[in-house]
Amino acid sequence: MAIAIFGIGTLAKLAHYYITKDMKQKVSAFVIDKDKNQGNKSSTFQEIPILFWDEFINSHNNDEYKMFIAVAYKRMRNRLEVFERVKSYNYSLLNIVSSSSFVSEDSIQGENNFIMPGAVLEPGSKIGSNNLIWSNSTICHDSQIGNHNFFGANFTMGGRSRVGDLCFFGFSSTITDNIQVNNEVILAANSFLNKDAKSLSRYQGVPAKKYSRIEEKKGIIFFN
Repeated sequence: MAIAIFGIGTLAKLAHYYITKDMKQKVSAFVIDKDKNQGNKSSTFQEIPILFWDEFINSHNNDEYKMFIAVAYKRMRNRLEVFERVKSYNYSLLNIVSSSSFVSEDSIQGENNFIMPGAVLEPGSKIGSNNLIWSNSTICHDSQIGNHNFFGANFTMGGRSRVGDLCFFGFSSTITDNIQVNNEVILAANSFLNKDAKSLSRYQGVPAKKYSRIEEKKGIIFFN
C-alpha cells in the first residue's frame, strides 16, 4: 500500500526520513491544505509531489493509500482536527516506530504515533493515537497515554500514571508515578510533576506548580 504524508514542515521531513530509511517503505505524496500553501511555490517536497487535500481525496482511494499526519505543536488542536478529518475519509494511518526504540508488545493501541530513537515503552504501558514521543523518552510500566499528545526528548513518565489528550511536555520533563494529567496541559522543560495536573493549565518548576491557565476557547497555542 502506498504512503502519503500530510504536511510539508519539519515533522513531515522527519517522518519521510524514518519511513524511507528506517522502515524501508516508499512515500508517494505529500498532502497539504490549499490555504496553507502561502509562500510555498514548489510543487514538490523531498523531490516528491505535493498534492492539495481536495485533489488527493478525489484521486487517491483509501484502499490504495495509507497516511501519516505530520502536524506538530504550533496549535495542538490542529493535530486533532486533521486526524479526525483524515479518519472521516477512512484512510488507515501509519505508526512510525524507530528500530532503535523499545516498544513492548501491545503498548501501541492506536495509529499515527511517532516513536523516536531511544524511546522506551515498558511492559504494561498503553498509548492511544496520534502521539509523538521524542528521542530517549521513557514511558514506564502500566502507564496510560491518551491521544494527540507531544512528548519532548528525554521525557520520563512514572509507572501507573495517566495522561489525557492534547498535552505538551517539554524537554527533560518528568511525571512521577501514580499521577493523573488531564487534558490540554503544558509541563515546561526540566520540570518535575509530583501531583495531579488539572486540564487547561500550565505547570513549571521542581516540583512543578501551576502558573497560568490556558484559554478554553483556543487550547494550547505556541505561535500565533
